[in-house]
Amino acid sequence: MEPRLEHQTIKIRQLIDDFQSGRIVIPEFQRGYVWSPSKAPKLIDSLFQDFPIASLLLWQSAEIVRPRSNESQLGRSRSFSWLIDGQQRVYTLAHVKDGDEGLNVVFNPDTSEFRLANAATKRDRRWLRVAEIWDDEQYRQIRKGFDSDPRGRAGEARIDRVRRILDYEVPVVRMIDHTFKDAVSAFQRINTLGTRLKETDIESAQIAAVHTGFIADEVIPFLHKLRTSGFTRINIMHLFKACEFIAKPDGRDRKLLHEMSKKEVESAWRKTQRATQVAIGLVRSELGLINMDILWSGSILVPVIAMCATQGPKELNARGVGGWIALAALSRRYSGSSKTALEQDLRACRSGDPLGALISNIRQTRQLKARPEDFSGSLANKSGLLAMYLACRHKGLLDFYQKGNIVLQDNVDRHHILPRAQFPENQRVSSDCIANLAFISGPTNKALGLTGPDVYLPKIGSEILESQCIPQNKDLWRIDKADSFWAMRKRLLAKSFNCFIRETLPNRKL
Repeated sequence: MEPRLEHQTIKIRQLIDDFQSGRIVIPEFQRGYVWSPSKAPKLIDSLFQDFPIASLLLWQSAEIVRPRSNESQLGRSRSFSWLIDGQQRVYTLAHVKDGDEGLNVVFNPDTSEFRLANAATKRDRRWLRVAEIWDDEQYRQIRKGFDSDPRGRAGEARIDRVRRILDYEVPVVRMIDHTFKDAVSAFQRINTLGTRLKETDIESAQIAAVHTGFIADEVIPFLHKLRTSGFTRINIMHLFKACEFIAKPDGRDRKLLHEMSKKEVESAWRKTQRATQVAIGLVRSELGLINMDILWSGSILVPVIAMCATQGPKELNARGVGGWIALAALSRRYSGSSKTALEQDLRACRSGDPLGALISNIRQTRQLKARPEDFSGSLANKSGLLAMYLACRHKGLLDFYQKGNIVLQDNVDRHHILPRAQFPENQRVSSDCIANLAFISGPTNKALGLTGPDVYLPKIGSEILESQCIPQNKDLWRIDKADSFWAMRKRLLAKSFNCFIRETLPNRKL
């Protein structure tokens, strides 16, 4: 077919999804990610202000190509595209949406300002993570936090505008049926005017070039299956990491997937799929999580998948793995340099005692015992939310009115125990904290409405209050006693969390 150019637009929402799911991949001749993190807020601000950004260049071809990392001539499928120009922008957008890899961009709805998160923005609750605004569930929770006065409506309108960035349409030029040489030449001319390019370590492009159809026919459908079942934070690179480990679990003769034979990859991939399903079942049974709403990172499941693949049912300590996940939440593991932490944890999975080695990795960064201050975070802190949830679940976690056990699902709401609306306006942001949160059913939340704690808490049985780690000192059930109430609740949460850890890891030195 004659080579041609097609001019299109693609919404950022779709662009990010295509990139994370492997429908858009980075070719082996691309540079690595070289942008300074400080560029991320500037890019988001440009989109917020509806400024134009440069077009992306994609390449699609059925040509058999010779990757620089492999001697043989190999073909590939048409069902995905190579990203020739625009990697820095696409990578930035995808990781801002995830809120990781040092690209945690925050937004102040009072000033319409974007920044990289730092210690100051974490202390100031006015700053909201763009990743949370772009997350459907968190977006709904954030909107509930705005008051109905003019200032609140203005702030709500601004976060809606941040949300609409996902609908921004980026211009795209597709090179259809051009040669591989043309694609490389286009990249050189656009970016470097012929300067020698660096090797890239982006595994997805290399795998696509070597193992034709593997990503499109195997990985993407499985990833879609995981996402439709609620495990949305697992991305294609998490699966590649797990598969590489499973292919060489002893660590000898380690290879990347594109360096393995087709037979090796197919065998490891079958084991990876089975182990991933076992890992998801473990998370559901041991932690009571039916999705990844408060399971903060897909990286947390990679060591779990590795252990499920290499240990039989009699060897695998499912309760202990649940305890390790709880400790990982407490330590905010994978919330910073997730790549380094993941490599460290995969090395631990190769030891004679994988669970013990994983626990030792956490011990290097903090003590394992929970402290009250561990539950001082904001509602945007998913790892803190998980630790709080597990502390309450250990106590039985009963609904206020319906009295049944709470399992996190669509009809469960996050309820402010001390209602936000009853605080003075300049103090309301302080109520958006983990220590003020309870998990209750949607109908119960509606029934409570804006009822004060001094009115509704006396009507709830002590067994139910204890299951939610709520202080039973009635003198603290008042807005003017909020700090004392939260301090007591944090102590109760820490105590219950530590009890949960002792029970799940009874023979471990904690």
